[in-house]
Amino acid sequence: MDQQKTQFVYGLIAGALIGAGAAALFTPKSGRDIRADLMYGAEMLREKGPEWNEKGHEVTEKGREVVAVVKESIGVAREWKEQVEAAAEDVKQELAEFKEQQDAEKEQDKQSATAKETLSTPAAASSATKPTTPPAGSDKTSNYSV
Repeated sequence: MDQQKTQFVYGLIAGALIGAGAAALFTPKSGRDIRADLMYGAEMLREKGPEWNEKGHEVTEKGREVVAVVKESIGVAREWKEQVEAAAEDVKQELAEFKEQQDAEKEQDKQSATAKETLSTPAAASSATKPTTPPAGSDKTSNYSV
């Protein structure tokens, strides 16, 4: 990774030098003005270079901190996702079990209601043995069915 950074910096410097050379060739200024501008640029680079270097290191360090925080956040988000998915699956399973239980209870209630209806219909009532009044002149202690 350090080799890539080094190559990038060398490429950046080479590009800057090539750009400066092209600008010097195509500028309508005199040689004396160009040299003065180059000297001014070099002086600024000497003065500001260490400061810019330090700022670059600070930005790099902050970037690393941000990357670490983002990676940690992604890890936490993945854990939460797994927990939420597991909880959702548990809820689905419990809901399915509850629905099955409710369906079974409804079926049981329906069967009970059907059984009660069967017992309370007139056909069932007439088939049940019930005492009737004895014919006139017969013994009242015996049960007669018609």
